[in-house]
Amino acid sequence: MIPGESWTRIESDELGSRRLPGEALYGINTLRAAENFPVSGMRIGSLAPLIRAMALTKKAAAAANYRLGKLSARKTEVIGRVCDELMAGQHAGHFVIDVFQGGGGTSSHMNLNEVIANRGLELMGRACGQYEHLHPIRDVNRSQSTTDVHATALRIALMQGAPGLERALLALAEAFAGKAQEFGGILKLARTHLQDAAPMTLGEEFHAFSTALRHEAARIWPASQGLAGLNLGGTMVGTGLAAQPDFAETVIAELQRLTELPLRRDDDLVCAAWNSAGLVQFSSLLRGIAVTLSKIANDLRLLSSGPRGGIGEIALPAVQPGSPLIAGKVNPVIPEMVSQVAFHVAGADVAVGMAAEAGQLQRNAFEPLMAHCLLTSLGMIESAARIFAERCVQDIRAVPEACAGNLSAPGTLAAGLVPLVGHEAAADIAEAVARGEDLDALLRARGLAPGDPAD
Repeated sequence: MIPGESWTRIESDELGSRRLPGEALYGINTLRAAENFPVSGMRIGSLAPLIRAMALTKKAAAAANYRLGKLSARKTEVIGRVCDELMAGQHAGHFVIDVFQGGGGTSSHMNLNEVIANRGLELMGRACGQYEHLHPIRDVNRSQSTTDVHATALRIALMQGAPGLERALLALAEAFAGKAQEFGGILKLARTHLQDAAPMTLGEEFHAFSTALRHEAARIWPASQGLAGLNLGGTMVGTGLAAQPDFAETVIAELQRLTELPLRRDDDLVCAAWNSAGLVQFSSLLRGIAVTLSKIANDLRLLSSGPRGGIGEIALPAVQPGSPLIAGKVNPVIPEMVSQVAFHVAGADVAVGMAAEAGQLQRNAFEPLMAHCLLTSLGMIESAARIFAERCVQDIRAVPEACAGNLSAPGTLAAGLVPLVGHEAAADIAEAVARGEDLDALLRARGLAPGDPAD
């Protein structure tokens, strides 16, 4: 419930008049959109990175309009204060539009404009809805359009979120690296096609996990640079209609100052108004990271299977009981969670691609879906990687006896001996061991004492 619903106010638009809760920071545009799209129950207020980035964009726009002589110092100061409150997470309950919405983000954008205007009116000692003193369109949205504001904010939100994802992946990589060092002396059986293959160390296996994650982390920042070109100032279709001369350069310079990101004006604003290629590429990056995480999670599930009826070469930490029926059963719930996050991200990547392709002519009407998918995926992968490291990887234990037992198979012995005695001799030794002959005696007969490299 919105504070102050004990009194109401009336707002009007070209479709008529509506009654709103008196102290609701949203206005009639938001009310109509909320009624039109009661779809998922997920409101845009839950997309905190997007709200912060949109508020940041509005703050920069107000400063630019002030410098260009189009907004008073008082209005600029009030808009900036409200945007600071929004960036601090305040007033999230007043962002009531569903994340699934028509209009290309216009509903989200107007929700923002109205919240800024009405909260600004409160700071000015006025009542909500007295827009003659601070107007959501003429003041808050001056020289802007949903096309450029929503697209700019989404790209900034993703660029701001990229370092957190990189840190989470590097922390997970470091956790695997620590285990690789701990397990460096434990020989085990490598497998290809789920069949016995050749000897390796458990440390080598875990080091490879660490390396793969470092490679994924290294791709994040370069991929985010594909989002740095902004269409802000291009307004509806990139031609700059209704924007002040020099607004684009002024507002992007202000955004550079506020964000410390390498933002720039896109070299073709008409193209930038509809082209979502950078978003598609970033979505593909997220899917690639998710695939790597899920592959590693699945390997850990296999290696820990059993513990007696499976491979059982490692033991995952017990974080919760696994069955109400079987006492002592513990399931690999953290790796299972990681894989489910990966499945979700893969589906979101498909949705982003479809939404980008469906944007006809000079505008993409499906950017809200892309925003929801991208920001949700980014946040979920970061959380999953952090949980994976803290609640699973750092407490994994090796089971050396299982590693040694699986390694003693004749085929594995043959593969390990080939570099030392040749293929035919290695096969002969493996067959002899399978018949029950002593391995040490067989090695001594060929001049290889136990303790030599073959051991």
